[in-house]
Amino acid sequence: MQTLFRSTLEANRRSFPGRLGEVKGFGAGESYPQVWLRDSATLIPVTRFYYPADYLTSWLEEHLSHQQSDGQLYDWIAAGPPSHFASHAPRTKGIFGWGESVLSADKNDVQADQESSAVIAAHDAFQTTGDRAWLRKEIEGVRLIDRLASGLDYLARERIDPESGLIVSGFSADWGDVSPIYPDARAIYLDEATPRVVGLYTNCQFFSASQKLAEMFGALGETSPADSWRHRATQVRESINKYLWQEDKGYYRMHLVVTPALTAGWWDDANVFAMGGNALAVLYRIADDAQARSIFDRAEERRAELGLSTVSGSLLPAYPLDFFAHPLMRDAYSYQNGGQWDWFGGRFVLSEFERGFSERARRHLVQIARKVAGNGGLHEWQALDGRGRGSRNYAGSAGALGAASFQGLFGVYLSAGSLELKVRLGELPGEIQLFQPATDTFVRYRYRYDAARSQLSMLFESNAGAEGSLSVLLPRGRTADRVWIDEEDRSFSTENHGEDRFLELSTDWGSHLLRAQLN
Repeated sequence: MQTLFRSTLEANRRSFPGRLGEVKGFGAGESYPQVWLRDSATLIPVTRFYYPADYLTSWLEEHLSHQQSDGQLYDWIAAGPPSHFASHAPRTKGIFGWGESVLSADKNDVQADQESSAVIAAHDAFQTTGDRAWLRKEIEGVRLIDRLASGLDYLARERIDPESGLIVSGFSADWGDVSPIYPDARAIYLDEATPRVVGLYTNCQFFSASQKLAEMFGALGETSPADSWRHRATQVRESINKYLWQEDKGYYRMHLVVTPALTAGWWDDANVFAMGGNALAVLYRIADDAQARSIFDRAEERRAELGLSTVSGSLLPAYPLDFFAHPLMRDAYSYQNGGQWDWFGGRFVLSEFERGFSERARRHLVQIARKVAGNGGLHEWQALDGRGRGSRNYAGSAGALGAASFQGLFGVYLSAGSLELKVRLGELPGEIQLFQPATDTFVRYRYRYDAARSQLSMLFESNAGAEGSLSVLLPRGRTADRVWIDEEDRSFSTENHGEDRFLELSTDWGSHLLRAQLN
């Protein structure tokens, strides 16, 4: 599967002139010429290992340069006049340039996570480079970090539900941007007839963005805005758990309707397990340990009940036939209405790794890899039986599955000037070599487990920094007796996390051989 990450990104690489200079980024899929803000924010965990810094930042800076006066951001930007995009996005407008050199943009405002996505992308880029000057960089006379804050301020001011304190979006399928009421392009826009909800996915994104914005302000030593956004994140987490957690079902509901008069007599969707929102609630630690375990159990139960080939099913179950008027969504388990999306399945697998359920995560990752191999590519989505649909090379799938592999399975946590390894291979042999062009940093290791001799070994090396932590998942039922680094006895500790048990020690990142004798 990993051989497809780079080729999929290459198929979506975009470059065009913008207000600030050359824009370098990625489309969502081969059939999408636009650089989408929501999609691009999910790619940096993988693009950072293949492309230089301008592919992490220039597209975001260009988006921010077109920020509107109230703080909101467009959903996408693309080279070409509005007429090129009018059939699918009739509200497209030219925002820069003239003639055939114009730059166009639009916003699918049924959703409300574009501004949150910008903050999350900026945080990923900052973590990669550690460049504080970049956060202070002026974009059309306003610091980049202040533009990010203005975007979240817009959501907190203009898209807020006063009762719950949560962000309001249009009624859609979880993270989707298509409302049920129109059979054409009007479905991506809010109007007076569009029902409003406080949605799980949108508010998980806002929570994470608030946390990350606080962290970036803190890195600049600006404690007052850091404290304010940290407090906002705490409030959002509490409200998500108060209004959206369903104790009787063991997972978060997809959304809560705040305009009930517009949905009178509609099918009750409280029993739908929404993969995207629940995955983020676990990944961002909105869910506590007990809630996380329950969500993992319910997801696997629903997958098995519905006969899905992987855990990537977006809605379990889907909305019934004709609930959505749009032809892409009319059938159950089609497109955003319950299709399998590895863009979110990958994030769910990553959340399983992060919360200490590595055995399940590995099993689910292998299921997805088999599906990808059978389809011969990273498709946009798959039908109930796993057959590929939509764009054959979908960048979001590469981003999510790359994160599940590089960070989840192989446990590479690389940030500016520091490295931690949390190897979750267990009984599986594996090796990895990553290079980060933006910081000229490499990480490589080779891991083996010899069950017959009750030993594990790992050759590792990096130029990431002086010292860091190394954690290795112990095979199930095993404990560590002795540990050596380059034949020298080393002290170590063990830590339990969820269902996982890790051997832990500190090390420098020179070229070393770790060996452990197990009981």
